[in-house]
Amino acid sequence: MDSNVKSVKSPQRQKRVKRLKKIIVATFFTLMIGPSILCVIFAIRAAHYKSALKEKTEELNYYMELGSEADFVEEEIPDALMQVASNVETSIKKHENLSSDDIKKLSLSDEELYEGYRKIYLTFDDGPSSNTDAILDILKEYDVKATFFVVRHEGRNFERLYRRIVDEGHSLGMHSCTHVYSDLYSNRDAFMEDTNSLRNFLYLVTGAESDIYRFPGGSTNRASTVDMHEFAGALKDEGIVFFDWNVSSRDATAGGASRQSIIDNVTREIGKHQESIVLFHDLGSKTTTVEALPAIIEYIQSMDDTVMLPITRETDPIQFLSVKEDN
Repeated sequence: MDSNVKSVKSPQRQKRVKRLKKIIVATFFTLMIGPSILCVIFAIRAAHYKSALKEKTEELNYYMELGSEADFVEEEIPDALMQVASNVETSIKKHENLSSDDIKKLSLSDEELYEGYRKIYLTFDDGPSSNTDAILDILKEYDVKATFFVVRHEGRNFERLYRRIVDEGHSLGMHSCTHVYSDLYSNRDAFMEDTNSLRNFLYLVTGAESDIYRFPGGSTNRASTVDMHEFAGALKDEGIVFFDWNVSSRDATAGGASRQSIIDNVTREIGKHQESIVLFHDLGSKTTTVEALPAIIEYIQSMDDTVMLPITRETDPIQFLSVKEDN
């Protein structure tokens, strides 16, 4: 009797155990997987809401920009127009008493403005150097503009000097990258590569486009084995004007030149020309050039109907070497 009962109960108990196991397993997977599924659902919904929020934000910004533009149209433009009108009125009052000749002069270049005057152009080769600041200080003190035919020197202080030359209203001319005759005058391609390298360098440093040039040694130097007409023609093809000189300070004399000899060399010659391009050198060793400069400027300023100007493309060039029109 007992054995039969056990045999009957045993399968029932086994079924209950199996059901319990299924319930436990189902509960376990529900507890483990359920939150993951919920996280995925919430993440999808969050991404959706984030996207919707971004769209609304962009839309709001768009309308705010429209409002700002409307405010600018309504407020800023009238203010700007009022300022323009005020400037025009001021300009009219400033010039209403000018004669027609005075008005014409406003559009003239220095070369045209001082037509009939004796013109003197102070030029400095080979810089910048340790003397450049002193030269610029003197020119500033006497309110004189000059021309610097420079070579290429890299470094912060040199770049500052290039910029100072331009910023203070002087002309920045080219004088080759290195002043090494054998490299510069070896052939036309080497010459133009050197010139374009210096031109680009000066533009990057100063923002000014240099279009005037002085040949190291002058346009009739004896250092070049190539006909100098070749290089003069190459410059002309690039729209660059070269300038020699007709008055020399002779400050490059071997052994150095005294302050007084430099003064005498310049003042003796400038009265012989209606236009004088004066050659100086801006090298660290030329301290007597700096010392002589104030006396030379004062002498020129004492001359009647005489002006000192920087060289530009409009300046009548003094050239030792003639360049044919078909070059």
